[in-house]
Amino acid sequence: MKHLIRFALVALFIAPFSLSAERSIMDPVVYDLRGALTAGYEVAAVVTDAGELSEFTFDTAKSYLTLLKPATFYYALCVDTAGQLAYLYMGPKEVGGSNDPYIQELTPLPSATAQGLKAAGKGYLISLGAGVVVFAAIATADDGDGFAVLLGFALGLIVTTVGLIISVAAGLFQGAKVAIQNKSELQQRESRRRESNSSSTEFVVQPVDELLVPAEFTTALKLAVGR
Repeated sequence: MKHLIRFALVALFIAPFSLSAERSIMDPVVYDLRGALTAGYEVAAVVTDAGELSEFTFDTAKSYLTLLKPATFYYALCVDTAGQLAYLYMGPKEVGGSNDPYIQELTPLPSATAQGLKAAGKGYLISLGAGVVVFAAIATADDGDGFAVLLGFALGLIVTTVGLIISVAAGLFQGAKVAIQNKSELQQRESRRRESNSSSTEFVVQPVDELLVPAEFTTALKLAVGR
């Protein structure tokens, strides 16, 4: 007797948890069929993605279909008063994306090295020209002792050397800038390619032609309504 009392107490204790767990697993799925279900038709049978018939209730006033068997997707067989059949698909639908090759017209990216050398070379030519101008301007003032020529040469060489250093720095800066821009452009191109091939999922209710419904589903549905 003591064992029976203990068993009853344990059963009473775990019953609420078992009921709540079962309820969470068996929570019904509700689909709004307004706009998808043709007027005059009612849901006669529903099959899950596993090919199993699902129990359901259908509110004709609100066109709400409540399914009692959880599944990834469903097919519903609908019948009108004349016995004509129609099918509905209810579940996820992949939208967007494409299996076709992604073709994008791309312009070649500039070479970071070439752009850096170009900037450095342009700066070097400017500094060399400036050095020559400085040398010529001072050398023309020479009174014959050669001092002005030497001074002009020295100052022209300094101007050219400083200009060369600045040109190399500018070339390195330009090359680094182009490299960063190229990297950013490549990332944007890859992002556009992924977006073109990406897909998202939405849940839909839509009519579907019988020829598009897999045969195992139409067979199970028709057997359920005696067809």
